[in-house]
Amino acid sequence: MVRVPSKDSQQRGLAFALISAGILRAILIIWSFYQDNNHSVKYTDIDYVVFSDAARCLIRPSSAAGCTFAQGDWAPSWLGDPYSRETYRYTPLLAMLVTPNILVHPALGKIIFASADLILGYVLHTLLRQGGSNPSFSNIAVATIWLLNPIIANISTRGSSESIVGLLVIGTLAFALQKRWSATAMAFGLAVHLKVFPIIYGSSLLVTISPTRGERSILTWRHVRFALESFATFMLLNGIMYALWGPPFLENTFLYHIRRLDHRHNFSPYFHAMYLSSVTASPSSWLTAIVRNPLASFVPQLGLSVGLGFIFGAKDLPFAWFIQTFAFVTLNKVCTSQYFLWYLWFLPLVIPRVGLSLRKSLVLLGCWIGGQALWLSQAYRLEMLGEPTYFNVWAAGVCFLVINCWVLGEVIGNFEPSSSRKDKVE
Repeated sequence: MVRVPSKDSQQRGLAFALISAGILRAILIIWSFYQDNNHSVKYTDIDYVVFSDAARCLIRPSSAAGCTFAQGDWAPSWLGDPYSRETYRYTPLLAMLVTPNILVHPALGKIIFASADLILGYVLHTLLRQGGSNPSFSNIAVATIWLLNPIIANISTRGSSESIVGLLVIGTLAFALQKRWSATAMAFGLAVHLKVFPIIYGSSLLVTISPTRGERSILTWRHVRFALESFATFMLLNGIMYALWGPPFLENTFLYHIRRLDHRHNFSPYFHAMYLSSVTASPSSWLTAIVRNPLASFVPQLGLSVGLGFIFGAKDLPFAWFIQTFAFVTLNKVCTSQYFLWYLWFLPLVIPRVGLSLRKSLVLLGCWIGGQALWLSQAYRLEMLGEPTYFNVWAAGVCFLVINCWVLGEVIGNFEPSSSRKDKVE
């Protein structure tokens, strides 16, 4: 006879994971100050310094060197411009979020990001239980993949804001699974304002909003209402930001990312072509001209990620968002390790939906890690040893692309609809 864990023990398991995860992040935040003050290699991410500087410019423009006042027509006279901090390329909402760094203590932004990590883990656990996963699996999956994963803890405690984006994305997913479409639309609009890439989930959301009984049209009023509410939320936020900060908001939050051509080495298969085009005065061929066009990479990237949403959205929304994100990151014109976090948000939810054997899963994971190790070995030679290994870095990136495509194909090929899932989710 199999002993079923009591409800109290199940709740204690989740509470233990949350408390342990909180302690882990607290230790890392404390350690970050020691390492930053005593070692040449800093623990804190440079982006966190940029966030803090932008927050300082926002609330203390007259007392901070290099800061200017907001340029928008509606801006009050005391309001600063976060974009006067060079390389700040985000919505002003993020600078507002980390103003406690300036007003109270520089650790508070990290505490906010780490807290978002914990809340995200709790929401993931709730979604697993609502989806039918057993309590033991839910506790183990969320704890190992998210809450107690040292890589995840490292990213947020270094000062990355990705946990905020993740919480908004998973929150949007939770609303959609509950069919609270107005809340979904507003959360979706906010998520796209904060980081543009969640717009790819629009295709899967639209096909998930199925017609009610008696409606024969593919496009219904519910679809139109969802589109209007999400667009209105997105544009309302943009309008307020533009009224306060003017053209710098539009340029740095959106236009910069569309035109961006990053020739620094990264996992992207576009890296080497962008590097070569950056050292050439003018395009030498039509192919070079296409590569130089920042919109060129969007065609296969958006075509695949949005298309997968239309195909799988109505079948299983969490699975659709995972493979959409995986495809988007794989084909992105700039791809770094931090972007992998975007699809790890969904991994605990996807495991019960994929019928891969343990052996096959380990082989895929090993190849995925091996592909990164190969790229990192060449990037180390380039970055640390100064060897001209640009082509080798690109070739390793192409190898990693092939591995990612294989992994994506295996995941899609072994997808199990809800009607055919095994007792691992019972």
